[in-house]
Amino acid sequence: MDNSLVYTHDSLIKQIEEKLAAAGIMPLREQAELSTRILKERLDVVLPWAMEESGFDCWIIPARENCMDPVLKTLYPWDMIDVRRHGILAFYRDMETGAIRKMVIGRYSPVMRDIYENVQQPEEDIWQAIGRIVDEINPSKIAVNRSRIDGFCDGLSSTMFEQLREALGESSEKLHDGEGLVLRWLQRVSPLEKEVMKALSDVTHSIIKYSFSRQFIRVGYTTTTDVEWFMRDVINRLGFHFWFGPDVNLQRKGSTDTMMTNAVILPGDLLHCDIGLKSTYIQLHTDMQWMAYVLNEGEEAAPAEFAALFAQAQRLQDIVMDKMSTSRTGNDAFLESVKTAEAEGIRAMVYTHPLGTFGHGAGPTIGKYDQQAFVPVTGERPVENKTCHALELNAADQIHAWGDQLVYMYLEEVVYKDGTVDFVDGRQEELLLI
Repeated sequence: MDNSLVYTHDSLIKQIEEKLAAAGIMPLREQAELSTRILKERLDVVLPWAMEESGFDCWIIPARENCMDPVLKTLYPWDMIDVRRHGILAFYRDMETGAIRKMVIGRYSPVMRDIYENVQQPEEDIWQAIGRIVDEINPSKIAVNRSRIDGFCDGLSSTMFEQLREALGESSEKLHDGEGLVLRWLQRVSPLEKEVMKALSDVTHSIIKYSFSRQFIRVGYTTTTDVEWFMRDVINRLGFHFWFGPDVNLQRKGSTDTMMTNAVILPGDLLHCDIGLKSTYIQLHTDMQWMAYVLNEGEEAAPAEFAALFAQAQRLQDIVMDKMSTSRTGNDAFLESVKTAEAEGIRAMVYTHPLGTFGHGAGPTIGKYDQQAFVPVTGERPVENKTCHALELNAADQIHAWGDQLVYMYLEEVVYKDGTVDFVDGRQEELLLI
């Protein structure tokens, strides 16, 4: 396909830009200012809860340039893209008042001056400074970012861990792997973030609807790869990023390949996309899967069997959301969901995951695509409130019109849990028709 075709779709770009401007995510300067407000809000409402719940009264994050701890992108403002040479962030929670002292050691940016307290004295290096601070505050339990399970909890390099222990001396005995604290910090969504997630979800929906339509697709000519590159180009033109793919594939009568790629789109095909985006300065990711049917000549709707299978997939969404609302752990939600689906005659797969700062985010695993069973460790994590998840699943059935071929209906939407579980920006209500 001619790559220049993307630039003829200015109506889509304008529509999305208007939505982003209304949400304060565009232009870039507005997005930067919004990201600063989000950081301050998270430090005020998320961090105290995370430290109290995890039992830490101190959190130390040392890092160095070009080896940045992944958690730092949630703690540095927009004008501090990476550590400058060496640096340390330190947090101390007063166990009596609950007040958080937010400290920076090493070089810092202009925006950080309004957020963090510079505690390094002119004659000190960063290790002398952190050693003195720990002696002064005398915390009982210090979290550091080490974990055998998740990469985003394991950002402390072995070298800097050794240097930190040397700097703290006897207080190094108070150092503990801070997985519980980091998970809570990353997993919970602040009120402002919830609003932004809705706006980003709306944009993702707009890209899917346009890409899966005659406005872009020329049946018999456009390939699934063309649609992928169109989505990438649109995301890029907005100044956004795609954290995977996007992936577009199809199912076709007579084919055993349930995810045909780089295929010319033909009448009768069942299309599927998986797309996720993030903005430049706001650390939130979307993740969605929608389905579309390409009408044969003379058809005005998808075959009834496809509509019925789509309804089953929607019913599976409802089941999983209900179980997430009432279950204690990810495994509980998964096992109860597939049990209920089976009782209702739905051939189900559930592989829902946390979503937010990272696409495959911090929190409980609710089934895996390649492990439809109990998941040790991550599956036993609690399904927390004030969190976002990618409600990812599929329902399958044999389609008689396709010679009893097994067909999958893949769906994924962003949901938010706070007691009950709800869609952040609605869901696909019916098969898109092309």
